[in-house]
Amino acid sequence: MSIFDPERYSDLDSPLHRWETRAKLISLFMLLISIVIAGGIGQALAGLIVSMLLVLISGLPLSHVLRFMKWPFLFLLPLLVILPITAGGDNLFSYHILTVSRQGLQLGVLFMIRGIAAALLALIMVGTAPFNVNINALRSLGMPGPLTQIFLFAYRYIFLFYDDLQTMRRSLASKGFEMRSSARSARILAVSVAMLLIRSYERSEDVFNAMLSRGYQGRLPSGQKMMIKGDDLLKGFLVIAAALIIQYV
Repeated sequence: MSIFDPERYSDLDSPLHRWETRAKLISLFMLLISIVIAGGIGQALAGLIVSMLLVLISGLPLSHVLRFMKWPFLFLLPLLVILPITAGGDNLFSYHILTVSRQGLQLGVLFMIRGIAAALLALIMVGTAPFNVNINALRSLGMPGPLTQIFLFAYRYIFLFYDDLQTMRRSLASKGFEMRSSARSARILAVSVAMLLIRSYERSEDVFNAMLSRGYQGRLPSGQKMMIKGDDLLKGFLVIAAALIIQYV
């Protein structure tokens, strides 16, 4: 695929890839909750260490992990910059009107660590099993069927939408279009986006009619059998134990 594909390495053979999906999602979600409610930097660091260990166990390539993590890092970085100069507390140092507080710096570091650890766990959830397997597991856990179908179709067709967008950009470039701050550029982009939405709507109708012709009645069939074994429970127990230990660091 032309953009980041989180399930590119979902066919690897590791303890996390072999972990039963429902048990994995429940256990990792509890660990994620334990990390995001961590009230101290020590707790957050413990959660980050556990998350990094799980990434190593999963065998996901470092380049794949870094490519995913750059976006959460860029999203969290402004907090690390803004909070020390906006939150009140004891002054670490001052320069003219700029004042950095100790509590603000600690809060920014805490948010950064918790966010990175949570993002690593999210990558493990979606990266160690195919997306449709995760969706079927969520449906088995009680998520409403229409909602799971929305997630499934949105995930699948966002890649097609992106490919259409790239095709349209190449078409515009081949005709000499250059992005500029002008009314003409804005008008051309608006027409292009409108055509892209129309094309996407027409494709959705074709897909829906094709599904109806194959007997679709509001529920997607699932031939996958799910069974939780003893080693799945053991992995879940270890992860949940780690979540509890984090709260008592």
